[in-house]
Amino acid sequence: MRFYALRLVALLAIVACSACATKRDVDRIRGDLASVQARQDSIASRLLELDSALAAAQEEQRSLALTMGGDLRRQLDDIERQLVQIQELLGQSQIVLRSLRERIETRQSEEVPPGVEPDSAALEGPEPEGGAVSNARALYAAAMEQFRRGAYNTARAGFEEFLATYPADELAPDAQYHVAETYREEQDAAQALRGYNRVVELYPNSRAAPTALYKAALLQFEQGNKDSACQYFQRVMAGYPRSDEARLARDQAERHGCR
Repeated sequence: MRFYALRLVALLAIVACSACATKRDVDRIRGDLASVQARQDSIASRLLELDSALAAAQEEQRSLALTMGGDLRRQLDDIERQLVQIQELLGQSQIVLRSLRERIETRQSEEVPPGVEPDSAALEGPEPEGGAVSNARALYAAAMEQFRRGAYNTARAGFEEFLATYPADELAPDAQYHVAETYREEQDAAQALRGYNRVVELYPNSRAAPTALYKAALLQFEQGNKDSACQYFQRVMAGYPRSDEARLARDQAERHGCR
């Protein structure tokens, strides 16, 4: 009887221990599940942060693209407006020169007696005083206006027309000088140099001649042709010793070590 009691006690102890072990396992499992859940919550929170950051980056990129597109569109619009303004200026310049040409031709036809060709009338005697001078001044002034506005091609056409129509006018040397200046402004050094030399060839006694030589010297220096520039300075000093350009040429020659 005592034996059975001992076995019963032992059996109850085993069951009690098993129950304790099962409870610990359950607690451990619950702890592991809680840890896994916490990690999943952390990952989900991180994914939400990344998704929010990605959405913000996409929005910023979209906004930047819109801004850049707007800036580019405005720049293109500005360029288009500038082109239109340039075309309008060129058109106005051509209209001014055409109007002056028509006025000159009208006045010349009015001054020629009936039945006499314009060329033969010009050969038979001088034009009425004041008429040709007025036409020449108007044409020269129109060309100068275009030059000051930066319409160099139109200005050059005006000066060349002036030279063709009034080659003996007192403003002819200045017109030829400004033809050279239009080329210089357009960075065409070769044509500008020819234009300056043309002033001296055609109008050596004019006030524009020493200026043209001096500008030719400076142009040669800009092109890196020191020897040629020095020669031009010497021509200014030798040919026009009393001019202001001769004094400037002397200073430049000394500064650059011309011999």
